[in-house]
Amino acid sequence: MEFIHLNCHSYYSMMAGADRPEALFRRAKAFNMNALAITDTNGLYGAVEAQRVAGEAGVKNIFGTVIDQPRAKAPRAKAPRNIILIARNIAGYGEICRVITDRRLNEDNFEIAMASAKLTENVVLISSDPPVLEACRVAGRGEGLYVELVNYGDTPSRRKIADSLRLAKRFDLPCVATNNVHFAGPEGYEVHRVLSAIRTNTTINQLPPYATAHPEAWLKPPEAMERLFAETPEAIGNTIKIADECDVTLDIGRLKFPKFPLKRGETPYSRLLKLSVEGINQRYNPVTLQVTKRLEEELCVIDKLNFAEYFLVVWDIVHEAKRRGVPTVGRGSAANSIVCYALCITDICPLKYNLYFERFMNLERKDCPDIDIDFPWNKRGEIIDYVYETYGADKVAMIGTHNTLRGRSAIREVGKAMGIPIEEIERFTKRLPAFIQISELEDARARIPECGGLPIEDEPYRSIIKIGRKVEGFPRHLSIHCGGIVVSPTPITDLVPLQRSARGVVITQMDMYPIEDLGLVKIDLLGQRGLAVISDVKSAVKRNYDITIDWRETDPTTDPATKRIMREGKTMGCFYVESPGMRGLLKKLRVDDFETLVAASSIIRPGVSDSGMMKAYIERSLGREKPSCLHPSMERVLKETFGVMIYQEDVLKVVNVVAGMSLAEADSLRKCMSKKRNRERMDKYKGRFIDGAARRGVETKTAEEIWRQIESFGGYAFCKAHSASFAVVSYQTAYLKAHYPAEFMAAVIANHGGFYGAAAYIEEARRLGLDILPPDVNKSHEECVSEVD
Repeated sequence: MEFIHLNCHSYYSMMAGADRPEALFRRAKAFNMNALAITDTNGLYGAVEAQRVAGEAGVKNIFGTVIDQPRAKAPRAKAPRNIILIARNIAGYGEICRVITDRRLNEDNFEIAMASAKLTENVVLISSDPPVLEACRVAGRGEGLYVELVNYGDTPSRRKIADSLRLAKRFDLPCVATNNVHFAGPEGYEVHRVLSAIRTNTTINQLPPYATAHPEAWLKPPEAMERLFAETPEAIGNTIKIADECDVTLDIGRLKFPKFPLKRGETPYSRLLKLSVEGINQRYNPVTLQVTKRLEEELCVIDKLNFAEYFLVVWDIVHEAKRRGVPTVGRGSAANSIVCYALCITDICPLKYNLYFERFMNLERKDCPDIDIDFPWNKRGEIIDYVYETYGADKVAMIGTHNTLRGRSAIREVGKAMGIPIEEIERFTKRLPAFIQISELEDARARIPECGGLPIEDEPYRSIIKIGRKVEGFPRHLSIHCGGIVVSPTPITDLVPLQRSARGVVITQMDMYPIEDLGLVKIDLLGQRGLAVISDVKSAVKRNYDITIDWRETDPTTDPATKRIMREGKTMGCFYVESPGMRGLLKKLRVDDFETLVAASSIIRPGVSDSGMMKAYIERSLGREKPSCLHPSMERVLKETFGVMIYQEDVLKVVNVVAGMSLAEADSLRKCMSKKRNRERMDKYKGRFIDGAARRGVETKTAEEIWRQIESFGGYAFCKAHSASFAVVSYQTAYLKAHYPAEFMAAVIANHGGFYGAAAYIEEARRLGLDILPPDVNKSHEECVSEVD
């Protein structure tokens, strides 16, 4: 007889499930099970991942969850109350999303019996909780309602089964066998206990019985389950019946754009075209053929990919912010687009700075492009509220992100769970690099002086490292993504459950990657202190001197005083250019123009500086070294960077001119390099590059060396459009510091600084000749302000 496990907890039952979904599906496949249900507690965090790894394993994925009763209504002294929910179809999946959301957002009033009774027959319900079964029966539910039987082969299990069978008889319901799986194999019990100790903030020796699953709660083979349920074979057969009834496949990859309000007769594209043409006429005078051609090319791609609505939604958010007087900066690869420039989403002319649209979007790229928008940190909430109000509170949510156990934290938490004093653990972990992986410990001990002599083979560290290696990367809890917000055309809870973060903000249970896989549109609305400083300084200048600063009339990049500050590295307090390393680089490069600042903020990044390209760029820009390229075709496209590749856009250009690959194909290569590399895909790209270069007469040896440079540098390359967007803000803050130092330094301190603490900025103000006045009960404001004599 066959058997299907319908109650399995992966590591998304956070700090309880001891295995990844992939391990559970692989084990099911090894036991010739053709289906498996992942039923993480109060969550569908791993739904997209489960569908993917199930497909890879050749096992049918069944979506489900275990809903438990909130602690306030389920005292620990009593048996835990819960119910297993299994989705029969996509409608049932949506119902489960909404029940999870209700359980997570309304804990004080949530009652699983009432919630269960409201579910339709699109959802299979499995429980041994009497109030749940009674409520469902009173509501008329019979079909798809089962009594759960769990048999661990011990006396308590036999008593529990007897009770459950009496419930089944009382309510005239069928039974179904489960094993409440928390680990793939029996060896996982040790890991499960450690995770449970971490979750309950105790040690494995002090764990209460209710805090862990049974040692036998592993993914057993069908024959083992058949033996355990020999007296109730129908409970085994019902697992097959339920699995056969379930048919849910999440729609992956198809974009689901929010609905933008249109006038009668308008389409999203016609509205975008109208706004773009209006914007171009305002941005350019005259509108040249080059501008018109670039606009038409971009709009054609946007139309073919059906992305018009996405641009309209972002335009609407930015337009509303500007209407309210809230400054914005569109950054990232979006600044490569003339459409974004026309819509005032970005403020960088892509033609002036030779920015390629293909880096932002192209016909080969089917995923939604990223448009990141910065707002003053203290105004971001106001704009997010507008998005909720405009597009519907049920269709908008902040995106969650999974905080995971990593190297040092995994060792620390496992050690604490095993009862090792925290002081002893800290002495060990403080010697480790910040982002080390546990698999790198032996190499680190041999390579890094601080790690020399680490007792990794000695107890207790040998056991700590053994378990730490298993739990490294496990999600620990959900928090808020730094800026991501999802806007959906339909209620978000049709696809993704919601819950509260520790700070009380409602967020999606899935992080940005499954959100994108589901085709939901993510918009990054980020808070920035630099914009808040600019806004405060402009207000203070207006108040103190009745002067209005308008960046459309004032160009900081041509202002002598601003250029002097940049050239001398006196940029403390200025956005993005105030770190000691950056100030030193400004002086080395003698930066006094926009392009050089854009380059400076790119070459200082790790990878570029370590590769020697930063040194080469400095020497060549100062005329100490002659620019050179590996092949003459590269000279034209790398002229502005003196033959050095420093931007992601440079990779696109070099691949295009050397190997004849299209810019769209070159961007696909760039994307492959910038993420976790797939060696097989990289080898294919290399073959196409070498072959293409050969067709253009490039010697194989030269092509190999160019590829080596691209491959070693490409993963660290920075987007030029992003650097340029930030350079605009850097120049604006430098201008304000040069001309209104009191107002500027007061605003920096009032906005809680940037790279340094308040004391450092106070010293900088004194260096500028400003007086620092003490608090005055009659004159002081809530924040630091400037005062004019």
